Amino acid sequence: MFYKSPGSYCPSRALRRPNWTNPWGRPADYSQEIFFPRPFAPLTPTPRSGKYREIGKFLTGSQPTRPPRPTFQGIPAMQMLSLFSILFALIASTAQAQPQPGKTNSRPPALIETAPVREGRLRTPQTFIGTAEPRYSTAVASEIEGLVEELAVRRGQSVSKGEVIARLRPYRVNLQLEEARAGLEEVAARIRKAEADLKRAEGLFAQKFISEEELQGRDTELDALRQAARRRRAAIRILSDRLERLTVRAPFAGRVVRESTEVGQWLEEGATVVELVDLSVIHVMIPVPEQHLHKIVKGQKARIALDALAEETFTGEVTEIIPQGDLEARTFPVQVTLANPQARILPGMLTRVTFSSDPRQQSLLVPKDALVPRPDGGGYVVKVVEGAADIVTVRIDSATEGDFAVSPLTGSLQSGDRVVVRGNERLRSGQRVREYRPAAEQ
Repeated sequence: MFYKSPGSYCPSRALRRPNWTNPWGRPADYSQEIFFPRPFAPLTPTPRSGKYREIGKFLTGSQPTRPPRPTFQGIPAMQMLSLFSILFALIASTAQAQPQPGKTNSRPPALIETAPVREGRLRTPQTFIGTAEPRYSTAVASEIEGLVEELAVRRGQSVSKGEVIARLRPYRVNLQLEEARAGLEEVAARIRKAEADLKRAEGLFAQKFISEEELQGRDTELDALRQAARRRRAAIRILSDRLERLTVRAPFAGRVVRESTEVGQWLEEGATVVELVDLSVIHVMIPVPEQHLHKIVKGQKARIALDALAEETFTGEVTEIIPQGDLEARTFPVQVTLANPQARILPGMLTRVTFSSDPRQQSLLVPKDALVPRPDGGGYVVKVVEGAADIVTVRIDSATEGDFAVSPLTGSLQSGDRVVVRGNERLRSGQRVREYRPAAEQ
């Protein structure tokens, strides 16, 4: 191959300067321009000049000759060198795999520190974030259609049960009621006449002046008038009820939180007039993760704190555990009820609900350093059994300043067992271990 000296000039596919050197550093003497239609060809010596020149098929008409490569019994030297290298590596690995006299092939035991598993009673609080909701929240609606003539309450106002909220225009219903009453009076007059006629007909029938058929006709006429009177009275009761329903009243005592109509607006049947909430009792709804749901029971007491009332705490009671969870968050709604006589707790306020576990329940306590957490939120501890590591998967029930209360999920864990507190991250089940003891204890 040719090597270009610094500062030489090499146009595309042509060499013009004589300062090109061969691999041995000798100058290549060119007196004319040489064109290369392809990449540079190897150099071969020529008998005429005794120097190395580029000889290609395009100049001599024959393939350029190359010096023979060194071989060993027909095998190229480079291949022989590769085979010897592979053979040497195999021999070295085999020698290392053979056990040496006086040495063992097993790994030395891992050095660890342990601590005992204890059993005790913990009163550990669990705090959850919740939202205050009213006991009752309803949209007070109009039972019939009509024109709003009066709106007696406004947003934020307190109302008592049965208090008037709105009145619809009663003029048309009053007219219908007056007509029904007049019709009833007319029927009543006809009934009185029919009764007198029936009484006279009975006397005439006794004297054989009229037939039995005529007497029965008078009796039938009286019965029809009495049925008409009943229909009139029913119509009057319907119109009276309609007149009463033109006045919208509060179904319970509470506070108006929204107005949905105004004076002069036409309301359809079932249209909302106002929204009313009952603040005498507050329900706090908290989403509890499924792993903590078993710790909460109906009737359990809870301490409630609100950011809006930071200086006070309230006491509530678990009244409902809703058996329908959130499929995405894996939480279940728990309802805590507390009294709110002064209406200081308002719907939508942020609450912090704290539950305390039953102190009578025994729990297994392990040091916090003994727990190896996992990405899924669980963890495991490494128990030492006859000088070997035994991995036990556990569930964290609660935590204190220095211990975890756990429940074993796989394997067994009892009070008095030794668990690894240092060096437990890389241990495998069945691995030999050796407990570290200070020199003073040995």
